[in-house]
Amino acid sequence: MRKRNLFTLYVLIAMVLFIMTTVKVGSSQSTLDCSLCHSVNHQLWMQGKHSKTQMDVAGELAEERIGQSPDSVINGADAENCIACHGPLAVKTNGGMTDVEALGHFFTTEGGVFSENTVAADTANWPNVFCTSCHNVPADHPASLPVFAYFNSTTAQYDSIGKISSLCGRCHGALRFEDTDHLTFNGWKMSKHSLTQDDVAGELAEEWAGLPPDSVMNGSEPENCIACHGPTAVLANGGMTETEALAHFFTTENGNFSESTVSANQDQWPDVSCIACHNPHDPEAHSYFNSATGKYEVFDNTAELCGQCHGSLRFPDTDHRSYNIEKGVGAVGVTFVETMEGITCTDCHMSSGEEDTKASMYHGHTWAVFVDEEDGSQTAACTSCHEGMNAAASEGIIKSFQSKTQASLDSAETVFALADSVMQGNADETLKSKLDEAEANLFLVQSDESGGFHNQHFQMALLEDVIQKSNEILSTTGVEKPSPEQAPQSFALLQNYPNPFNPSTTIRYALPTVSQVRLDIINIQGEIKTLVNGHQAASSYKVVWDGTDSNGNEVTSGLYFYKLQAGNFTKVRQMIFMK
Repeated sequence: MRKRNLFTLYVLIAMVLFIMTTVKVGSSQSTLDCSLCHSVNHQLWMQGKHSKTQMDVAGELAEERIGQSPDSVINGADAENCIACHGPLAVKTNGGMTDVEALGHFFTTEGGVFSENTVAADTANWPNVFCTSCHNVPADHPASLPVFAYFNSTTAQYDSIGKISSLCGRCHGALRFEDTDHLTFNGWKMSKHSLTQDDVAGELAEEWAGLPPDSVMNGSEPENCIACHGPTAVLANGGMTETEALAHFFTTENGNFSESTVSANQDQWPDVSCIACHNPHDPEAHSYFNSATGKYEVFDNTAELCGQCHGSLRFPDTDHRSYNIEKGVGAVGVTFVETMEGITCTDCHMSSGEEDTKASMYHGHTWAVFVDEEDGSQTAACTSCHEGMNAAASEGIIKSFQSKTQASLDSAETVFALADSVMQGNADETLKSKLDEAEANLFLVQSDESGGFHNQHFQMALLEDVIQKSNEILSTTGVEKPSPEQAPQSFALLQNYPNPFNPSTTIRYALPTVSQVRLDIINIQGEIKTLVNGHQAASSYKVVWDGTDSNGNEVTSGLYFYKLQAGNFTKVRQMIFMK
């Protein structure tokens, strides 16, 4: 009896050790066939690049690693762990192996080294970037749900992640391999797309104080902050509605937003992350994650994808209309003019540049027209089409376009404001129609986000129409047209330019009367610097902020506000300082 008990104890110990070992190497995961329940996503995966990685690796080994052994490729002076990103689950083949053994197993060698004849081997067992490369699926699934995690081929265990973007950044960025030349995630981190939560918090505190999340999303003047600033936020906590997401990610007082509203649950907020525009199961399709439906919508081109948030394609009353300017959508009585025929959003904002440049490594995901290279030079998207143009010349042309457009916009805003004031109480339907048309075209230009560069010829045509119609109203009503030197007709605080900026930006404002003026730079913590504090005459003004605080220290990257107080007029706008 005692021997039997000891035998049973030994068996139990052996079983425990076996379980501990299998957990360590990740074998405690579900063995269910994902395609049985997730057939749609599986089919998408089958047609995407994640399911076609072995030939890519084989080609690179045969081209760049001739004469090197698997160990030299993985651990040598110019190490590159092909397994870790192109097929991390390969190490689970044949009962388990190392990254080096997997590389030697799945790709042919000659005399133990790769050659120009290297091809894929054992293709039937190569896993590609399979479902469980990014999903930690527990053994009792579907009773327990999978979580996003990165399967680390070196440890054969799952690494937990923070935000979903950091999962993509393991292979499409430098989060795991610092010396990688795949820097898409790094480029994204430099963009406004990765800095959206505090932007929303500031707007909620400034414009929606006293209202609950449901009123913001569904009230008389709804504004769906989630849909564009963090659409995949609805996936948090197992899924929620857009209204619930707004309440979860931003603080309220007694259920309402307030002047004290700030960001909440920042570790879960996704920003406009990779999976907002890429369906991870078919990442090359132009896909928009619709937070209202929880599904991806696929578009024929990138412009339609960008236009969901940077245009009126999803929200007709938005004041973000860069797409509209590019495509001529929303103009009244003005013939569409295309400044650069056939050029769309991503041609300028996602240009990859020449091979081995930072622009190429970022894969266009800074969305910046200009990218600073390590040698101090700049890569300009313009040169991809204009071969005889360098970055400096490109910048000069852009600034010239912007300056010309801004001068015309200043004139249009001045004369329209006067026309609008004289039409107060005027019932003339013809004149009211002219004013409405002028307002629509002026709004279209004001809602562009390029400072006047996007489709500049069309913007100039729109502003000429605004000036013409406004002058016609003034002439009909017997009001003298304003001269260029005439003081502004109303207070105004305009959007800074450039934005985002580094190292400096220009803030413009207008005073119709002599006023006590205060212009402050602030962030969500409080005052940073006062730029103007004193009496000023009626006129238009420009003030440059050099990105420093009141002590002369350069501020950190992030969201800032500039606040103008002039008499009874107060206005706050947002800007982003980006190093």
